[in-house]
Amino acid sequence: MLGELLHNVNIITALVFILVFMLVYHGTRVPSYIPPYPKPVLPMFGNLLYLANRDILLCFRKLRAQYGNIFSFYMGSQLVVVLNGYITIKEALVKYGRVFSDRPINFLTEELFQGSGLVFTSGEKWKEHRRFVMNALQELGFGRSSFEENIIQEAEELVNIFDEQNGQPFQIKGGVNTCVANVVAQIIFGQRFKHTDPHFREFLSILEHATKTMSNTSVAVNCFPFLQYFPGDPLKMKLIKEHVKKVVQWYKDMHQEHKSTYKEGAERDFIDLYITEARRQGQNGQLSTFTDTQLYFSIGDLISAGSDTTANTIQWTLLYFLHFPEIQRKCFQEIEQVVGRERLPNLQDKEHLPYLEATILEVLRLCPAAPLALPHSLSEDFIFRGYRISKGTTVLINLESVLRDPSSFKDPERFFPERYLDADGHLIKPKEHIPFSIGRRMCLGENVARMELFLFLAVLIQSFEFHPVQGESLPELNGILGITYSPKSFLIRAMRRK
Repeated sequence: MLGELLHNVNIITALVFILVFMLVYHGTRVPSYIPPYPKPVLPMFGNLLYLANRDILLCFRKLRAQYGNIFSFYMGSQLVVVLNGYITIKEALVKYGRVFSDRPINFLTEELFQGSGLVFTSGEKWKEHRRFVMNALQELGFGRSSFEENIIQEAEELVNIFDEQNGQPFQIKGGVNTCVANVVAQIIFGQRFKHTDPHFREFLSILEHATKTMSNTSVAVNCFPFLQYFPGDPLKMKLIKEHVKKVVQWYKDMHQEHKSTYKEGAERDFIDLYITEARRQGQNGQLSTFTDTQLYFSIGDLISAGSDTTANTIQWTLLYFLHFPEIQRKCFQEIEQVVGRERLPNLQDKEHLPYLEATILEVLRLCPAAPLALPHSLSEDFIFRGYRISKGTTVLINLESVLRDPSSFKDPERFFPERYLDADGHLIKPKEHIPFSIGRRMCLGENVARMELFLFLAVLIQSFEFHPVQGESLPELNGILGITYSPKSFLIRAMRRK
């Protein structure tokens, strides 16, 4: 996330300000008890100009090599602490999870999200709603056969979409996003949408554009919120607010439709269960956090948690297949031997398909949905490994430092699923394999994502052999680091297996 954000800091605007501030610059006083940081720290900008337009993950590797597993930098005037390495991250998020589990409060989260939802809330409100969500998912059949059937239904729909291309080059992103989002839609809204439904496609498009625009500008927005008032809307705040307004209106319409058909005791989906809980608390005279606004932003967070990782990882896997056709072949041979072609794969096949599972693990290691996770903050002043970190300080969890650590993964830049198989071909997963993070704030959608990834990919590999476009160079394996880490657009050919 941070790399794309910093990459898009408005350099021209920054240069105007720096000319003014350098006139009065005599050094910036930085407390001596914080983790080490790159120098110089400029007034107002901190280290932003040092980090801007760089590969942020590569930059963090260099800073880790220089300073160790704990370092910091200034994002404007705000201190940001970066934690690296499995032991350090586990100590913070598990041993001291009570302290490290808040989310930062900043202009963007307060202005746009109104302190609501699941991802950017903290404290008792977050605990209450996370507990409600987990209970709701269980009540709605998560992990049961009905949920598995929903995923397989969408996987079959994706096969149909791929079939429509008749072996011609196409971009898989749209079809993958629609089918994966439909799995979550059935949980939240109690219905699925056709991939040709213009209303649903428009909603997903607006959601994607809102996320992309926020990725591109959020650092500048949080550091320099006054820039939103400059002519020309340099931070794209008007555009972002317009996107968010449209997305929320879509949720409002679904909410109103549910309220008009709601029957207590016959809840159909997440929205119905939310209505029940909100009314229960209202009848008891409680000061409830189950507001309409909280519902709308919770829906948005659930859609993101339940679909972003899966959709991106499916795309990454097929992209890696273009570069490593022998791995694609091994996955298919395993599926053909265990499942055959007369039926579709199911979750009971999972333990018998270790090579496919190993391939998924390797893609998640090299291409985690969020290499820097979502930012944490401290709930109180705390001394961590000798450094005094103040309450509210933003903390970044550098998962990439774990997932590509040569001490845990030999030859970490190599795509090698066999690293997860023992001599007998049984699956082994190192404790350091944490693409969904760890601790209290680990990805809410991890279990959903793992089920979806296995079923979608097993069905796709059973049905198709994937090839690059003839006569063209292979697509890049370098992705785009925004709120999530996604592959660049690429073309692929899906050839029906005979």
